[in-house]
Amino acid sequence: MFLQHLINALSVGAVYALLAIGYNMVYGVLEKLNFAHGDVYAVGCFVTFSLLGGMNPILAILIGCCVGFILNVGVERFAYRPLRNSGRVAPTISAVGIAYIMRNVIQLIWGAETFSFDLGIFKAGSIDVGGVVIGTLQIYLFIIAVALMVIISLALKYTKWGQGIICISQNIETAALMGIPVNRVIAIVYGLGAALGVIGGLLFCQYYQFIFMGIGFAYGTMKAWMASIWGGIGSLKGAIVGAMVLGLAETMVSAYISSTYRDAFVWAIFIAFIIIRPQGMFPAQGAEKI
Repeated sequence: MFLQHLINALSVGAVYALLAIGYNMVYGVLEKLNFAHGDVYAVGCFVTFSLLGGMNPILAILIGCCVGFILNVGVERFAYRPLRNSGRVAPTISAVGIAYIMRNVIQLIWGAETFSFDLGIFKAGSIDVGGVVIGTLQIYLFIIAVALMVIISLALKYTKWGQGIICISQNIETAALMGIPVNRVIAIVYGLGAALGVIGGLLFCQYYQFIFMGIGFAYGTMKAWMASIWGGIGSLKGAIVGAMVLGLAETMVSAYISSTYRDAFVWAIFIAFIIIRPQGMFPAQGAEKI
């Protein structure tokens, strides 16, 4: 049974990792918490949901990602950029305001009810390996999530814009003096974070077979925030490991303690951990200024 729960935990953790990477990328560059992350990508998820009935699912997903990308670029330009040098309180308040606006947009267009969800691109089935049943959906989710994480990691390390993101995360002023288009790169970071969030949100909805207006905050912003803190906020490796730990904690608590009070137990474990190690498991390594 433990191996079965471990497989389930890895599947959930991989999806959480996609949500946490986008959240963590923004913090790694600007050191500001984007509490609108979940609700912005939720709009992209609902756009995809609306298009699934009469359009190729892959095209619907791409359109949803583009909507999330464009929307978050616009939010960065008009809600965050003017407050970039205003400390941390004003941008946080602005992010919370954007989150409420996005959630109300979803409620206005799609309503507050819960809808059944199926992308229609994953074949149902299962594989029995030594008594451990692995659903084909779990395999698909894990492969997609891991592939995207590898692509993002390689892009940050080997591409020009990836190196620009790393430079900006170390010092924005110096990066600008070196000729890096700071505003454009930061906008791309916000947009890519939202696009990854849309994919992660759609995979989450596919796994649990439902979608509702609260997925952005409850299963995006809060889960991404918890995974990022757990792993080490500002660290890509930390976001991935923290998401896996979160998936493991949720699955094991549901299996061995209580599924009804799962969130309460997981939050208690999380609080105990950050009291002992507030910097997370893999804190981001900042450049030393001399």
